[in-house]
Amino acid sequence: MRTLLFKHLLSALFAVSLVTTVQAQRKPSDPKHENHYKIEPVETDVLRIEFIDAHSQQAFTQVKLKITNKTEDFIYFKGNEPTFKYEFGEEHASGGGMFQGMNMVIDPKATETKTLKVSGGQNFHVDKLTLILDGFYRISSEGKKLNAPDFQLPASKNDFQAGGFTCNLEKIKKETKETSVHFKCNYTGSDVGKIEANKLVLKTESGQEFANENRKNEVDLVLPGEHGKIVGVWHIPAKTVDMQFATMNIVWKDTFTESKMKPLKVGDVKFVLDPGLTDAKNK
Repeated sequence: MRTLLFKHLLSALFAVSLVTTVQAQRKPSDPKHENHYKIEPVETDVLRIEFIDAHSQQAFTQVKLKITNKTEDFIYFKGNEPTFKYEFGEEHASGGGMFQGMNMVIDPKATETKTLKVSGGQNFHVDKLTLILDGFYRISSEGKKLNAPDFQLPASKNDFQAGGFTCNLEKIKKETKETSVHFKCNYTGSDVGKIEANKLVLKTESGQEFANENRKNEVDLVLPGEHGKIVGVWHIPAKTVDMQFATMNIVWKDTFTESKMKPLKVGDVKFVLDPGLTDAKNK
């Protein structure tokens, strides 16, 4: 008797659990219901793109791109150029986060992620769509060298030219134990300017050269109308030279270069509804 009652109790509990699960499942008519998609990765000789958490609600479509640069050059991605293509029309992508910039540089042999999102309306909850992957550009890591005059310390002037760059001295510290300089460089050229602050050296009156000790310097790609920063730091023993009183020069060597931005043909990808994942994500 007890065994029979126990079986009935288990059956009742299972039925209640099943009803609760069904009720908890979001229906496709719910504005928050999400369609999740399967997307095949894209791979060329230049890059590989994987697609993460691609989904749509009524109000938007969103996907994260994992982009791997397979080359020794730079890849520049303009995040507002990809196009989401639906049966009702086309929408250009925007950033997927409040503080996420639209454009991004992928360094040689590096991997970065970028979230793309389209919104504005209530018709994005679709079973299929196409993403047109425009916006990828290749920038040579070599480039054309831009000559710059040596910059004297103590400064006899506060600015100098290097091709399409105009650089201004913003801050200087010149003491026995440490010398440091900060420059802001505006680029008004027609291509892509590149700043590599690890290439510059400090040259003493005796002809000795000392490398830039600032390890935070990274390659800075600068588009027309934008600016980059240069920070130089040196610690030279006083027995070699007393930097507070010595006349020294910053020699720029290959700090400034300029390269063309060449568009890459990546192609399109299909967003195909994944029924199993869609059911799982809407519980």
